[in-house]
Amino acid sequence: MNTATFRRLLPASLALALLIGGCNGNDTNTNAVSIETLTAQPWSLVEATDAEGLAATDLTGGDRPPIELNFQPERMGVSNACNGMGGDYELENNTLKVGQLVQTMMACEPALMARENTIKTYLQQPLQVQFDDNGSRLTLSGDAGVLVFQPATP
Repeated sequence: MNTATFRRLLPASLALALLIGGCNGNDTNTNAVSIETLTAQPWSLVEATDAEGLAATDLTGGDRPPIELNFQPERMGVSNACNGMGGDYELENNTLKVGQLVQTMMACEPALMARENTIKTYLQQPLQVQFDDNGSRLTLSGDAGVLVFQPATP
């Protein structure tokens, strides 16, 4: 290869090497959600939208206390629906997968029963987990919609 050809191909070769090196998939996810952040405090529901982006009033309407999620390592609890619920969960690659939820079996007024059924629908699917920059808002996004939580007040 002559020098002129080499000089023309060198910049393109370097650019290609940088491009391939940047896409090798071996980088770590610096924005990974940690179990420690999730379990640091109970989380109180402040906003909810359904799959169409409309307010999920079954979850946020009325004068009831907001739904709360309480995460412990490998277990979570749900309160302020009709019945107390809980179950196992996994957090991997910023995806929350809740196992089978077990609950008490009280009958409640229809609006509270609807609230319980709706939160179960959201939680029984894989949810993408995100925190805002200072960790004060937890967002769970899935096929059923988006749930936004903030730290629960005592």
